[in-house]
Amino acid sequence: MMGTWEKRRERLENMPASRLWSTRPARRRLVVVAAAALVVLWAGLVIIARHAPSDLARNVYLSMFGISLLVGLPVVGWLHTATRGVLYLPERLLDERQLHDRRRAYTSAHRATSLVLGSLFVLANFWSYGDRLTLTVPTALVAPLALTLFVTHYTIPLLIAAWTVADPPDDDE
Repeated sequence: MMGTWEKRRERLENMPASRLWSTRPARRRLVVVAAAALVVLWAGLVIIARHAPSDLARNVYLSMFGISLLVGLPVVGWLHTATRGVLYLPERLLDERQLHDRRRAYTSAHRATSLVLGSLFVLANFWSYGDRLTLTVPTALVAPLALTLFVTHYTIPLLIAAWTVADPPDDDE
């Protein structure tokens, strides 16, 4: 009898989108779209930092967040399908190649996330240097920054896996 995860793996492998997005060029196009959605979220933080507190900052950020959400959610689903669940399925259901791809994606994502956090640290230091070592952060920036960091932390491994995973073997007919 098949368990829930086995059913999910079977469904992932048999979805039409799996074949549609399984080639490397198609996956890379999806990665570019997902990265653009992340850039929109980060750009929204710049809007808030420059114009908060104001209705303009709130409305522009919410619009940018909505666009990013409408684009990003389906793309993340398609990327999970295109990678055949490398980051989605439990390890016991993955073969050695998929486990290797998963570990490589998480390792690279850790480095990328460290680079993002380090860049934020350096940016905050440069920004505060001109103001006599004080940095004023609008309260309106705290929750969107936490959300953007979480979304970035969650999606970077998937983007790296989708970019680097080898094409699946051809079906023997």
